[in-house]
Amino acid sequence: MNALQKITFAATLILLGNAAVAEAPLKLPPVMYYSTLEDSLFDTLKSNPVFSQIDKELYGSPLRLGVIHTFAPTAGGTATGLTSAVLAGGSLGILPIVSNNDLVVTYTLSAHGKVLATFNYSKNFTQATNIYSNQGINHLDKPTTEWVNSTVTLFIADLVKNPDVRELTDEYNFYFGSIK
Repeated sequence: MNALQKITFAATLILLGNAAVAEAPLKLPPVMYYSTLEDSLFDTLKSNPVFSQIDKELYGSPLRLGVIHTFAPTAGGTATGLTSAVLAGGSLGILPIVSNNDLVVTYTLSAHGKVLATFNYSKNFTQATNIYSNQGINHLDKPTTEWVNSTVTLFIADLVKNPDVRELTDEYNFYFGSIK
């Protein structure tokens, strides 16, 4: 075997070894879930193999996944919202309140109170609501809910790449066996 063949063979082994490591599926141990969003997000997360052991009532679990949503007003959205509120109040609720905000969904995975990974996803939404409607703090309209559920795919892709999360699952598998 000449030197070029040896180098090619070694490079092939290294690439195959790296491919085997990259393809190892990530499965998290039991994780407690809490959120400010509706249950559809929990169902979307639970359907993914990475979060097959997620539960809302694992109060003793050291692993916790928090999914929090906030609305951050844009510069133009603040002026629009104020004008819209004045007009809605002046028309005794006939005109809707129009708001333009960035919806920010934050996923935070922590172990024993220490944050392992946090990811933020945001998108701008314009909404028109009646001042007499009571949609609640956690209720989002259908297009907004669909977008929030679509962030699960982005979150899992980012989570799988995180070295701290990989290290945690490797350690868990070492001490407790692989997750089924």
